[in-house]
Amino acid sequence: MQRAAAPSPVYYAGNAPPPPEPPVRGRLWRVLGVLSIVMSVVLVAGSLTAYGFWRRLDGQIDRENVDGRLGVDRPEKLNGSLNILLIGSDSRAGRNAGYGTEPGQRSDTTILLHISPGGENAIGISFPRDSMVQMPSCKRRNGTTVPAQFGMINTAFSNGGPACTWKTIESLTDIHIDHYVEVDFAGFKRVVDALGGVEICVPRRIDDPKAELRLRAGRQVVRGDEALGYVRTRYALGDGSDLDRIKRQQAFMASVTKKATDKGMLTDPGRTYDFLSAVAKSIKADEDLTLSVMQRLAGSLRGMSAGKVRFVTVPVEAYPQDRNRVQFNRALAEPLFRAVREDNKLPEPEPVPVGNQVKPV
Repeated sequence: MQRAAAPSPVYYAGNAPPPPEPPVRGRLWRVLGVLSIVMSVVLVAGSLTAYGFWRRLDGQIDRENVDGRLGVDRPEKLNGSLNILLIGSDSRAGRNAGYGTEPGQRSDTTILLHISPGGENAIGISFPRDSMVQMPSCKRRNGTTVPAQFGMINTAFSNGGPACTWKTIESLTDIHIDHYVEVDFAGFKRVVDALGGVEICVPRRIDDPKAELRLRAGRQVVRGDEALGYVRTRYALGDGSDLDRIKRQQAFMASVTKKATDKGMLTDPGRTYDFLSAVAKSIKADEDLTLSVMQRLAGSLRGMSAGKVRFVTVPVEAYPQDRNRVQFNRALAEPLFRAVREDNKLPEPEPVPVGNQVKPV
C-alpha cells in the first residue's frame, strides 16, 4: 500500500507521486485511459479525407444518447475550446467476459481532454479513481434517479453510466464538457493488433503469473494479451512502485503513437483505414459526437501529434477518514480547473517538499 501526500502539487506526467494503490483493474485502466487519448487524437487527426471513409468509420462507433440526463444547471461554455471526457469501463459483459466476473461496471480511468480553439494546445487531466467527492443526483438509463451522494469518484459511472460521470466532473470542475469517449478491455488488444504489435525492450526474462505474462529478455514485439500483461505487470519489472509502472506505460503509449502516426501508415489509405476502423470499433461515444464534429475536429488538430498532449493529474491530498483514499486539494486544483475553463496557461507545478513525497510501504 502507498500513502498519499498531504498536501500535493499539481502532478505532471513523470514526477507524480501516485495515489493509494488501487486493485489490479484500476492499475490496468490507467494505461487504457491513456490509450483512449491516443485513439481519440489519431481518430480525428488521421489523413483520411474522403467522406465515404469517414461515414464508414462513423457507422462503426457504438453510441449512447445522454440528452436529458445531464441536467440544466451546467457550466457555461466560455470559448471555442473542445472538452472530451475519456472513460475506461471495467465491464465484464459481452466481449470482455474473459476478464473475470466482476459485477457491474466502474470508470477506473477518467480523463478530461481539453483542446484549445484552433487545436494549438491539448491537455489531458486525470482524475484519480480513489478520490472522495460529492456526486450530484443522476438519472439511470431506465429513468430512475440515484440521489446525490458522497463517495469514490468512479462510483458515478456505476450509478448512471457515462452521463453521470460527465455530470459529476462538470460539477467538480465547473468546466463545460462537450462529448465523451469510452473504451473497454477488448479495445486495447484490438488496436495494438491492428498496428501489427508494438515493440518493447525487456531487460530480463519475465514470468509473472498474476499478469499472465511470460516474455524473453531483449527487444520483441508484443500483441494482444502480451501487450496487456506488459503494461499491467508491477513486480516483474522496475522497482515495484506504481510510479515506475506508469513510466513504462507512458513509454508504451509513445510507441503506439509513433507507430500509428508513422509516415508509412498515414500515406497508405488502406492501412490507415484498417487502423482507424479498429479504433472506431473499440470506442463508445455520445450521439452528438457526429461525423461533422469529427471532421471539424480533424481540421483543427491537423499537424498536432498525440505526443504534444500534455498530461496532468488533479492535485490530491490524504483523505482523513481512510488512508486508502484521497481528496482533491482544492487550493491547488482550482487554479488548474480555472486555467482549463478559461483556456489559459496552466499553473506551474510547485516543488514537492522532501517530507511530503509518497513512498511505498
